[in-house]
Amino acid sequence: MTSANQTGVPAAGALAPYRVLDLTCERGWLAGRMLADLGACVIKLEPPGGDPGRRRGPFFTDQVDPEHCLRWWFLNRGKQSVTCDLRAPAGRALFERLLTEVDLVLESFTPGELAGMGVEVEQVCERFPKLVWTSITPFGQTGPHAHFQGPDLIQVALGGSLHLTGDPERAPVRVAVPQADLHGSAEGAAASLIALYHAGRTGHGQRVDVASQLCVVRALMNATPFPRLEGRDLVRQGIWNETAGFRRRAVYACADGYLSLMLNGGVLGGHTVRALLAWAEETMEVPLQLLEADWTQLDFSEVIRNPAKAELFTNLSEFLVEFFLQHDKETLYLGALERRILLAPVNTVADIRADEQLRARGYFDAVDHGELGEVHYPGAWAKLSNTPLQNTPRAPRIGEHNQAVYGGLLGIEVAEMVDLADAGAL
Repeated sequence: MTSANQTGVPAAGALAPYRVLDLTCERGWLAGRMLADLGACVIKLEPPGGDPGRRRGPFFTDQVDPEHCLRWWFLNRGKQSVTCDLRAPAGRALFERLLTEVDLVLESFTPGELAGMGVEVEQVCERFPKLVWTSITPFGQTGPHAHFQGPDLIQVALGGSLHLTGDPERAPVRVAVPQADLHGSAEGAAASLIALYHAGRTGHGQRVDVASQLCVVRALMNATPFPRLEGRDLVRQGIWNETAGFRRRAVYACADGYLSLMLNGGVLGGHTVRALLAWAEETMEVPLQLLEADWTQLDFSEVIRNPAKAELFTNLSEFLVEFFLQHDKETLYLGALERRILLAPVNTVADIRADEQLRARGYFDAVDHGELGEVHYPGAWAKLSNTPLQNTPRAPRIGEHNQAVYGGLLGIEVAEMVDLADAGAL
């Protein structure tokens, strides 16, 4: 493949030489989507009638239709769709013919489920020694939970993130849009790239076993070492931030929504507090206690040594509640940028669509959906100068690429495809 370093023209994509066979259900869709963005040819294998995930909403214009599933549209953009029934002998034979043409298989079946269909993964990997086989499941291929069902609520509960989400005085709540499988898919894509690199250097493929539960644990950031650092578990904080037992408010209401504020003293936040108080003085009376405090000296260590100092932050938070309610998000954000204050609006989806930073980076892609019109999608998640992420086409319709893949790639004649359909393989 000719690179931009040689010609000055961007290459087709970092993974343009690779072909991926995607057998995943919803919990693995994102992995293939990321590889397609990077330029790989991703063939999505669906059972006849389409992937069951297509039948779960929300749907475009609320029309219940497997071709209108919005989650399918987003997570399968850039892929090619072929139908194949692995439960049928003719379907398994067709599957093996596909394996001769691909570098990577992505799948998310429960351990043992493929064997029940007649596909023995170990035997497949022995027959195709350079093949990378990536499995993305809730709990991995081994261990006492390997065969358990693992919807998002179960994974975030067992993974620990549910314990940290919500208000401390109430029961935990999960993030509204399922996150665990997305973490697992992203890790699956990254691990697959490592395995493909190794296969390219050595000629030996390998199995990649991704457990989404473990990906959730990895996403906890500072929570897992917290017991060793402070001798206690991190707890739910809601709209508050807590460090070393010192709590301060992090989210405030304003005239048209909410904002997030990093409220600290010392080197980290002293300037922010002083700038906020000076701003507030322009329109309202500020308590003398707040103006006279030396916020540049009120860092965490000072507050921990002298808990009475924490009262200043409590009083400051109560004052800021009143100040922020007098202004809208845009006024506060622009004012914060001008005054170098650590503040940001809590954006709605509409705010994100209008965001000038995202617009400047050309983040949203307009994708043609034919008779359904043009739909805007979140676009490139990274900028690669020589091998840019691809502006991929819409997600495929059920079996849309049967002829292109089976006929063009495998060389199957039309008459044989008719026979395969009659045998229940397509």
